[in-house]
Amino acid sequence: MSMLQSLMAAVSLTALAKGPAVLLNVTPFEGGRRRNALLDMDATPAGGGVITIEGSTNDIHTTPGASDASWTTVVVLNAASPLEQEIQLPQWIRYNITTIGTGTATVRLNGVQ
Repeated sequence: MSMLQSLMAAVSLTALAKGPAVLLNVTPFEGGRRRNALLDMDATPAGGGVITIEGSTNDIHTTPGASDASWTTVVVLNAASPLEQEIQLPQWIRYNITTIGTGTATVRLNGVQ
């Protein structure tokens, strides 16, 4: 069983982009259900870049579309963000580059049991 869930792996911050919806239905994440995880980055977004980590509570059988109204912001990542922070998990999660920056970003969830 993996304790890590990759959200972004060296994703360029030079263009606006929404990542794919990731279903958190595996241990230790188990679809959120009020579980917490540690979100960590290799480095903060550079060049003024802003990434929102968004969550959706859609059920396991309904993958939320890119513009689905169920997406809400879980945490905002920018140059001032800590490299590691605890978040409460939703059923689905994705990244959204909302402000263009420079370089790349790598963001992971570390499961807590």
